[in-house]
Amino acid sequence: MSNDVPDEQTARELANTYADSECIGQLGDVTDIEERDTEWLVEFETHTLSDTYTHHVRITKSVGNVISHDRLSRFE
Repeated sequence: MSNDVPDEQTARELANTYADSECIGQLGDVTDIEERDTEWLVEFETHTLSDTYTHHVRITKSVGNVISHDRLSRFE
């Protein structure tokens, strides 16, 4: 199996690129990165004028695709 996302830094960079193109607001901190067998789980925050959102993305190790994304508001 190919390992196109071999380390935490690469997973962080992919999550940042995804956030820049797909998420509303200004990118904040990456708050957690967890490695699993075939994927990376990355948690990060974005900020708008009125809210802060926490995002969770799953990124495949073999290709580097985001396969899921959920977003929570601080009010949820």
